[in-house]
This record gives sequence, structure tokens and C-alpha cells, in this order.
Amino acid sequence: MDLVEIGWTGKAHGLKGEIKLRVAEHFEDDLLEAKSLLIGDPPIPYFVEYFRGGGAIIAKFENLDQREQLNLLSNQPLFLQAHQVTAEAPTGDTPFDHLVGYHIIAEHYPELGPISGIMDLPEHYLAELEHEGKSILIPLHENLILGEDAGARQIKMQLPQGLLEI
Repeated sequence: MDLVEIGWTGKAHGLKGEIKLRVAEHFEDDLLEAKSLLIGDPPIPYFVEYFRGGGAIIAKFENLDQREQLNLLSNQPLFLQAHQVTAEAPTGDTPFDHLVGYHIIAEHYPELGPISGIMDLPEHYLAELEHEGKSILIPLHENLILGEDAGARQIKMQLPQGLLEI
């Protein structure tokens, strides 16, 4: 079965068995047409009860009604079967575009991520992500990246202390 990673799951949303989905913009229409999604590694199918939007996409899956059930699905890769995807992924504009969806591991920091986007500034690139409900930006530079684990979808970085307090 050919799968296309379209994003990842966020956190449980509210008390009605809903979960936030972070999906690459070019895959949103394909997502909203899907009757089921594959989540996790290895991917497990979940049947969609409904989607709703207004910023982040919120999904409700059949037979998942409790927050505790959804917490197990948080921060997992999200896939569609290849035949469900009509959109073509845009070619990367930055050398760091492939890191979207990765988590950042750095000494003196909790695990950060997943990275939701890459901001291209004239001086440098920034990883955009949420941490404890706040949007934060992490500088991306080859001197700060110590290693990359594509299988675990993690990058190891050397970050200055106090970055989360900014």
C-alpha cells in the first residue's frame, strides 16, 4: 500500500472526542474528502466521523470519544493512501523544508515540535512550532544542527539557553 504523509496529529481538542490535525496546505482538500486516515508508525486506519475548520482542522473519529484515547494519537504522522491524493507536494524552497513534522531534541530543553513550517528570512531560516500553547521560532543553521534521524523524525540541535523565554 503506497502512503503519502500529509501532516501529523496535534492534541486532543475539547471534551467531545475531537483532535487537531496539522496538514500541509496543499493536502487540505484531499484530507477533507477522505473517509478514513492512517495514523502512526505503523499506520493504523481510523474512520472519520467529521471534520471542522476555522484555523486548524479538527477531526472526530468513529468510536473515539474520550480525551485519553486521543492523547495516544497526539503528535503522530498522518497519512492518506496514494490514490486519495490529488495534490502534488510543492518542491522545497529551502534546504530545511524536509524538516516539517520533525521534533527538535536539544540539551537543556524538552522535546520541541513538531515543526509546522519553515520561515525563510533574508538572514536565515526559522523553524515554526508550538510549545505549551505558544508559537515559537527556532533558528535553523547548519552549525546548530548536530544530527538528523529521519526514521524517528527528529533533529538534534545545539540551542542557546533561554530560547523559550523570548
